[in-house]
Amino acid sequence: MKPVEIKKDIYWVGGIDWDLRDFHGYSTERGTTYNAYLIIDKKITLVDTVKHYLFDELIERIKHIVDPSRIDYIITNHVEMDHSGSLPKMMELCRNATVITSPNGEKGLKKHFRADWDMKVV
Repeated sequence: MKPVEIKKDIYWVGGIDWDLRDFHGYSTERGTTYNAYLIIDKKITLVDTVKHYLFDELIERIKHIVDPSRIDYIITNHVEMDHSGSLPKMMELCRNATVITSPNGEKGLKKHFRADWDMKVV
């Protein structure tokens, strides 16, 4: 599984769930994608993760671009599992990464995952 280059140094690295048939009440006869993006700059940033069962797809796509342990920031837009489900596994690989999230995101992540990650609230 290869990443999709959107623009120089910006890649789609998300996952595809071919089996999903209903997403929040919407019919998804051909499945759906869970979007995650990797931005390569002075600091390497991952925007969102994917559902936990698509973690291997996410990592495989990232590895085509960079060693995942080099990721500096992981932005989590919100706590729903399609955005943050693979966050615990990502943080195991990216031990020096900072999670960037909103005030409510911080509360939700700490409550849901009970993890003590380095977080920056914006």
